[in-house]
Amino acid sequence: MKFKIGDSVIKNEECWEPNDFDNWGRGEGVGIIVEPPFELDDTEYDVRWPNGRCFESATQIILK
Repeated sequence: MKFKIGDSVIKNEECWEPNDFDNWGRGEGVGIIVEPPFELDDTEYDVRWPNGRCFESATQIILK
C-alpha cells in the first residue's frame, strides 16, 4: 500500500484526470486519506478533500 489512512495528499498535476467532481473542488487543497466504506484495491484510495470525498487512483495523488 502506497498511502495509509491519515496521510495528507495533494493532486499530482502530471497525472490528474479531471472528472465531473472537479466542479465542487475535487483535488483542490490538501486531502486526507480516510477509511473507505468498502474494500478498494491497492491502487485506489478514499480521499476527503476540503469540499468532499472522492475515490482517487494512486497515480493521481502524492504525499504533501
